[in-house]
Order: sequence, then structure tokens, then C-alpha cells
Amino acid sequence: MTEFLETTYDKFIFRVKEGNFYSRDEFWADIRDSVATVGVTDFLQKASGDITYLVMVEPGTTVRQGEGMGRMETIKAALDLVSPVSGRVIEVNPEMEASPHLINLDPYGKGWIYRIEVADPEGAKLSLLSAADYFELMKQKIQGEAEKLHG
Repeated sequence: MTEFLETTYDKFIFRVKEGNFYSRDEFWADIRDSVATVGVTDFLQKASGDITYLVMVEPGTTVRQGEGMGRMETIKAALDLVSPVSGRVIEVNPEMEASPHLINLDPYGKGWIYRIEVADPEGAKLSLLSAADYFELMKQKIQGEAEKLHG
């Protein structure tokens, strides 16, 4: 059974999947052996709005942690997809071209974007936030957004 850390603000529930690792750029990585499944956090997909289009790199592309690996277009903005790990893209979610809204529906499941063969899995884990640490950061970001809206 998958466990989530959850917080509620206004009418929104924000979830963080336990067991994943997180970047400060709002991307998650589920690192198993040397392969990371990568996607967008629940917070980012809610803050960005409905995802309408993705521009993704091709399998075989080398990506670096903290650098771009495509773009995500939403009803509000265009955002860079930022890799949470360094390595080589070995798979692109085949559902994303026709159904990018899966990110909004299931960001930690069917809405995954890439599978990446990680160059240094243990180093990647050490350089990312745990679910608990990211959860605290996310709550601070939610509070910051709330203060902007309500003065």
C-alpha cells in the first residue's frame, strides 16, 4: 500500500509519496537499483494548472541533475522539466503524448514522465530531499503562495 504525506490548504489536498526522492525544483525520482522513474510533484501540477502539452527528450539522451529535459505547457504557463538525477533516458512514458493530463490525475503513478538510468544512484539519493524533508519545504511554499494571495 502506497503511503502519502498530506496537507490541506483551502480546498486543495497536497500529497507527497513516501519512498520517493525530491528536488527543490518540484520533481520526484523513484530510484530502484540504477533506474529512476521521474515525474512532476503534486504541488507543481496543482500550482501550474491543467497540463496541455509536453516536449520531451528522446530515449538515449543524457540528462544532468538540475538541468532541463524538456518543457511542460499548462493553461497558465510553460515550464522547464528539470531532471532530478543525472543519467541517460531509457524510456519516455508513451501515454504522455496523447494524455499529458495524466500528470494532473496521477502525478506519482500513471503521470510519470521518464525512466532514467542513473549514473550514480547513491549519490543521487544523497543530493535529493527525502519525502519528509520535501513535505516540509512544500508546506513552506504553500504558505508563501497563500501570503502572496491574501497579503
